[in-house]
Amino acid sequence: MNDSAPTNGRLLAWQRRIFALLWGAYASYYLARVNFAVAQPAILQEFPDWTGAQIGSIPSTYALAYAVGQMVNGTLGQRFGTRRMMTLALLIASASNLGFAFAGSFAAMQVLWALNGWGQSAGWALMVHTLSEWNTASRRGTLIGRLSTSYQVGHVLSWLLAGALCDSIGWRSAFLLPGLVLLPVALVFFWLLRDSPVEAGFPPVRDDTLDAAASKEGGGALGTASTSASPSTWQLLGMTLRSRVLWILTLGFFVMNTVRYSFMNWSVQYMAEFHGRSIKNSVLTAVMIPLVGALGALVAGWASDALFGRRRAPVCVIMLLGVAATCGAMAFIPKGHWVAATWLMAVAGFMIYGPDALISGAATVDLSHPKAASIATGFTMCVGALGAIFSGAGVGYLRDLGQGNWSAVFLVLGGLSVVPALVLVSLWNARPRG
Repeated sequence: MNDSAPTNGRLLAWQRRIFALLWGAYASYYLARVNFAVAQPAILQEFPDWTGAQIGSIPSTYALAYAVGQMVNGTLGQRFGTRRMMTLALLIASASNLGFAFAGSFAAMQVLWALNGWGQSAGWALMVHTLSEWNTASRRGTLIGRLSTSYQVGHVLSWLLAGALCDSIGWRSAFLLPGLVLLPVALVFFWLLRDSPVEAGFPPVRDDTLDAAASKEGGGALGTASTSASPSTWQLLGMTLRSRVLWILTLGFFVMNTVRYSFMNWSVQYMAEFHGRSIKNSVLTAVMIPLVGALGALVAGWASDALFGRRRAPVCVIMLLGVAATCGAMAFIPKGHWVAATWLMAVAGFMIYGPDALISGAATVDLSHPKAASIATGFTMCVGALGAIFSGAGVGYLRDLGQGNWSAVFLVLGGLSVVPALVLVSLWNARPRG
């Protein structure tokens, strides 16, 4: 007892340290990720000949690079570890933002933002894997819900910072400053992070790996290989791609991500264009989406653990139907009624970010092979990012068709929100191993 107490206390300190490093790094990622949505109206003013579909193709290109990078970097991360891979990714995101601040052509912006997408793609899958290694399965939903607040808080800070910079200095500064901020973040992350408890001198902590061999494919864990057999990276990748359960999750995430990224990419433009707000004031209203979304992620993670016995699908289904209803209501908001739009965007944020955190984090880890958390999460995020491609050029095209009326955009998003809810019903009773 006397020997274990200091060890337990030291382990708890390390768990808090790892969580803080992961949370801070991913929040910093968002400073250099969603700033484009704020700068977009100002970029259109500087390049008035660009259409909505054209400028929307820049985040679509980002989404394509992000999708491919998720699968590649998730697989590489399983082999090389979060510490090295995510440090490199932070440096890539920094360089692409610094380059974007000086870009003068459409082609340069597309290439640089695609590079940013590749760098950003290495973040979430690696973080989920590392968090799972440092903690037991019983708190996974709650912890990943807390971890997901990093990108909501980062989103809020990014939009507020970018909005202030665009209004006071110019849109290029909204990329220059975040690019500089990521440099010291990468250094601290590499210096202090450890990929697993073993690297810090502790025994393994994760406790849901012992019965992986007994799990049947499609009904729980991904694959049938024993964890003691130490399957190779290619074997883990093969088991991931053959999992029926994981394909169901990724299909739901594919459609859901279209909706989430549509709000991320276009809400500032919507408030500025349809309701006549300045960029700064548009940010102050649109920021309710990620701000209230952080609460939604926390509630979803807690509810899946405490109320639904670690079943993630019921929470996702309920909240996705709430997204559909909210989008339907937004389609009928009259022009200039920005207060009502702000309230509904807050509700949308609450409903969107809960399923986002659960599908891309707890649910994927629950139902994947114990040694394939990074690969499985990367696969889920990869397919989800492909869905986000529509949110750029596709929503831009709908906005152009509407000629100032955004009703079609929100009706389409509402219909899309119903699809993942129906898909995930089939996983209603799915639980993690053990």
